[in-house]
Order: sequence, then structure tokens, then C-alpha cells
Amino acid sequence: MKNAGTQNINTERLLLRRINIDDAKVMFESWASDADVTKYMRWKTHKDIETTKYVIDLWLKEYERDDTYRWGIVYKDKGELIGAIDIVSFDKDTQKAQIGYCIAKKYWNKGITTEALKAVIEYLFSKTDVKKIESWHHVDNLASGKVMQKSGMEFKSVKKNGDKDSDGNLCDIAVYGLEKE
Repeated sequence: MKNAGTQNINTERLLLRRINIDDAKVMFESWASDADVTKYMRWKTHKDIETTKYVIDLWLKEYERDDTYRWGIVYKDKGELIGAIDIVSFDKDTQKAQIGYCIAKKYWNKGITTEALKAVIEYLFSKTDVKKIESWHHVDNLASGKVMQKSGMEFKSVKKNGDKDSDGNLCDIAVYGLEKE
């Protein structure tokens, strides 16, 4: 597998970069502790900044490997970290990457997540051996589906009881995908 790791990616409005421990406060306050943001995530809303620091510490260890792809989304105009996007799973046999993301609520509906997702898709297709990209969302999270569609992904299916939510309950998911041309 040809890996490129988490390198900086620049877009018109965004800098995608590695998250570091100095980001803990803004990550906690902007999205990790916001129940509206984490409502459809696999992970629980952070109750304290120590949880956020613990997660970032795990990520820092993962960055030592060249097969880790996790970016903080920085809004250039404000120089502010506003979210995260990463490969949440990878199947080496099929060369398929699954991408996940979240963004602070005050930046919803501005095209920012779509811009970040498009940039990560381009990065993976151009710098790695990834041939397929997949993302999915809880069936009730329609806004996430719109991000996937606007990023060029096609709706594939709804999987009944396709994953678990942050409380460990099975939930239906809508799956989207894209293949390298």
C-alpha cells in the first residue's frame, strides 16, 4: 500500500492539518462537547476537556504511522480550528477508505465540510493507492448526506442496523461511495 500520511492540504478557504495538543481547548469547546454536533457520531459527547486531551494524545501516537489520515479543519479567515476529517477505516484488500467528519455547529451549511471532503478525496486518489472511497451517515442525518452528494459521491444503499450509535444501539445508515476513475 502506498501511503502518504497526514500532510497539509490547502483549499480556497481551508487549511487541513494535523491536530495537536494545543487544539484541545478549541476542539472541546467548538464541537467535541456539543451534543448537537455529536448526535450522530459513533463516539460520545466529551464531558470534560480531559477526554478531549486523551483523544488527541491517542491521535498523536497514530500520526507516527504513515497510514494515518486525520486532519483538523482550519478556517483560514479566522485561523480557527473548526472540525476534523479522517479515514475511520481502511480495507487493504479492496483499497477502500471510509471517511468521517464533524464540524462546529456555527459553520454548518456554509459548504465548508464539502470543501474539506472534496480535498481529502482528491488527496487520497492522487497520493495513495486508494481506489474507492465510502462514507455513511445515520439515516436521520440528512445534512451529512448532502455533503457526500455535493462531494461527488453516489448514494449506494441503506443498511438496516448497519452500525452502532454513540450509545451502542444499532442504527440504519445511508451509504455513499466514489471510485477512482
